[in-house]
Amino acid sequence: MLYLQNQNQKQVKANTDSHIPAKLQFNIPSKKLPNTLTQKVRNSEWKKIIYAIEHQKVKPILELINKIDKSQNSPCLPHPFRESIDTFPTKSIREGMCNFIFFSDLNNSNEWILCQGTSFADAIFSSTYSGKHKLSINDKTIINSLKRALKKENKQNQTSQENNKAVFAGYLLDQTRPYHHFYDQLKWMVHLKNTKPVVSKNSFFRPKYLGKGMRLKRITEPTFSMFPSVIGSNQMGMRLDKYTNKLEKVVYQDSLRSRGIDTLNFQWNKFIKNIKKTSGKNKTLTLWFGISGQKRIWIEQEEFLPILIEQLKPWFDSFVFLIDGFTNYENSTYKTEKGSKLIPIKQDLEVINSIRKKLSPFPNTSVLSLVGETYRKKIQYCQSADFFIANAGAGQLVPHRFCKKPGILHSNEKHCVFPTGINNTTVKLVDKTLVKDVGNLFAKGKRAERSGTGLISYSIKSEVIINMVIEMLELRDEGDQTASNP
Repeated sequence: MLYLQNQNQKQVKANTDSHIPAKLQFNIPSKKLPNTLTQKVRNSEWKKIIYAIEHQKVKPILELINKIDKSQNSPCLPHPFRESIDTFPTKSIREGMCNFIFFSDLNNSNEWILCQGTSFADAIFSSTYSGKHKLSINDKTIINSLKRALKKENKQNQTSQENNKAVFAGYLLDQTRPYHHFYDQLKWMVHLKNTKPVVSKNSFFRPKYLGKGMRLKRITEPTFSMFPSVIGSNQMGMRLDKYTNKLEKVVYQDSLRSRGIDTLNFQWNKFIKNIKKTSGKNKTLTLWFGISGQKRIWIEQEEFLPILIEQLKPWFDSFVFLIDGFTNYENSTYKTEKGSKLIPIKQDLEVINSIRKKLSPFPNTSVLSLVGETYRKKIQYCQSADFFIANAGAGQLVPHRFCKKPGILHSNEKHCVFPTGINNTTVKLVDKTLVKDVGNLFAKGKRAERSGTGLISYSIKSEVIINMVIEMLELRDEGDQTASNP
């Protein structure tokens, strides 16, 4: 993540600190933000912005971001709660899931903070009122992130005396969850007419063209950075639209233009030919198989592939399994063989090792681990997949959303990303009546009871998915068989 540190910044602290003068305090609720931002903003421009977000009007927000992008000086935005007061950004602080942009007038007064989460604006904080709109992200996420950001900034700027107007340095493409990176940030970035670069250090995927003709200029004045977010994907009902379609095409096509793709294709084709030569036949199934070792685990995942091989023997004599898990940032220098706090893949690697052992009795079977690879590299490998079996969360992004492969999605009883993208022909979701939730495997007691749907693991009998594979691959033409209980 990129934390911009500007000189001559004013010390800012939460309103719980009695030692800070009242004019420097922000109204930060302890637990809950009122969702009355629409009623509280007094400036007409801000009314237009909040209305556009709440009513899913994309164009006005895109126009505003492009206007900020093209500004050579510090962009002027009116104070949201006070009439006829122009304010300017003075700095930005990146923390957690949020980006906070600080504003004040030319006299270093009338300060307020714009919080960006999954939309251009998720909340606004001032000394008199703080609140969110009806489509904002979780209150706890916003409030806790702001408190950490203010605490960090206070420690770094104990002697700061004044705020200076900041110029726009560039965009942050650095959400730590892949879904939010692609569908809350990059989705909009590819639609902007940007003249400013991407300035974040870590990113899951950055199209090559975004950096062409743009160099980070040496700026001596204070700067701020901004999410390219318009309206959060969850807030738009996870619907698939022209913005989503363009994003997915850009990611796919940019991956296949990458340096070294020809060498990878040559080596991979040679690998597949060797497998077929060893088996003596040409009936090889290349399966993309997503696993999870950290959350939302399908508990039968480790035992599934050996059972699948037994059931598909009438049709295939060799198997290649592309096993997907944790994805690394692009341009990361961290090694992924063993994992670390920065690369938390230990659990995924343990799952893969267990699968390898269970597959060891089966000849003509190869496993390629993609755990710790980048999205770009995974998309390149996925070209050879005949079919996929993956989690209906971020695990579906490469095979389903980017590469458009046929396959099966599974998840717990409640969680599913992009349900409208499941056509029930080439891509199917396991019937929820055949899924049994087993809880959060990494929490106990009340913490486990409070776990969100994104953390709940689940059980699906192997034969359920195998029967779906046989049906979707139309394998009954060569033998009318369905999987039985192993």
